[in-house]
Amino acid sequence: MILNRELDRNEKRTSQRNYLIYSVLNGLSYMCLGETIILLLAINMGCSDTMIAILSNMIFLGYLLLPLGKTMTARVGAVASQANFWVLRNIAALLVAFSPLANMFFGHTAAVMIMLAGAFFFYGFRAAGVVMGQPLLGEITSPEERGRFISVSSSIFYIFGFVSLGLISTVLKFNSTTAMLSGIIITGTVMGIISSGFVRRIHETGEIMHNARRPIMASVLEACRSRVIRRLILAGICGYLGTVMLMPISMLTLKKGYGVSDFTALLFSLIQFAGCIITGRLLSVKADRLGGRKVTLAGFYGLYLLAIFWIAAPAEFCWYLLIIPFLLCSCGQLVIVNGLMQYFLETVPKEQQIAGSMVISVGQGTIAGILGSIFSASLLKVAAIINQGKAPLETYRMYFIFTLLILPIVGFFIHRLPRTTATEK
Repeated sequence: MILNRELDRNEKRTSQRNYLIYSVLNGLSYMCLGETIILLLAINMGCSDTMIAILSNMIFLGYLLLPLGKTMTARVGAVASQANFWVLRNIAALLVAFSPLANMFFGHTAAVMIMLAGAFFFYGFRAAGVVMGQPLLGEITSPEERGRFISVSSSIFYIFGFVSLGLISTVLKFNSTTAMLSGIIITGTVMGIISSGFVRRIHETGEIMHNARRPIMASVLEACRSRVIRRLILAGICGYLGTVMLMPISMLTLKKGYGVSDFTALLFSLIQFAGCIITGRLLSVKADRLGGRKVTLAGFYGLYLLAIFWIAAPAEFCWYLLIIPFLLCSCGQLVIVNGLMQYFLETVPKEQQIAGSMVISVGQGTIAGILGSIFSASLLKVAAIINQGKAPLETYRMYFIFTLLILPIVGFFIHRLPRTTATEK
């Protein structure tokens, strides 16, 4: 709801409450149609490692559609824009759900193309929907509570994602067919559409819509002239590149390297989400004191540990040791994303946050997605050639060696983020 004035304390509280309810439903929904389920569906359909690596990067390539969010926001406001794109996002997920049918009637190639298209639009409409998410969070929170609210909302998302994943794991223990995976995705789309109703109840000022109406090229050029935004783009590319090269391949290593069932793979996803809940709680206490830069660096250091673990991973499946990399996955992903968002709100002036959010998201997501697809697919092919005739696990071990050599190079740009007053507390 657009009020065309500053929000009072009660309106902010009401908006925060609706945002948290949306986080609950979004957590339940996303686990039904997010990366893990799509990855398992692709593996069950017989997709190659190279294709799975490209599919995993759709989460970032989808940022190409992000400018649509600015156009929609200029017409209807940030709240209505996010709600509308959330409906479209969930409809796009149905393409992924129906790709097994295409596999039956039109062949494997057509099914893979439909799955890639569905994943692209799913993530693309998501990106368009949340393009004004950072400025909107800035409107419904005060500076002193912002870091804590971001961390609490993230924790709620992961708590209910954990619950959803637990239910999905139970279902797949008894029936792990491709048809069941498609049915789970369809269930998620229904809950996702329901969650958009609570987004519509959030209050906003008219400022976001007004700023979104500024000519897009003028906004982009103005944002690109900002040294802070340029450094944030580089840091975000590096942080997201690290996560996209390590986290999807971690699940692929577990599933194909150790040959575990879908049920077992989802149990490790549960462990990952449990780690996100714990990490989110810790961030809610420490994030404001540490500041965005230190939080982002802490998450990136976790990626080093993740790569090192897989290089030294046991040759045989050992569940209590393999818990470690999935806990590291949870810490790395959540901490990097929240740290970059917090640093954005700390350093980018409010009048630049609309254009800045769009430029940063498109720049970070698109470039990280393209580079991630190229690097992941290429390194997996090279590792497979080097380890031809050996166990699949050795191929993935070699892949993580390559990744570990790349991390210090990309991490340099995160270290270059200037310290702020918040980070020096």
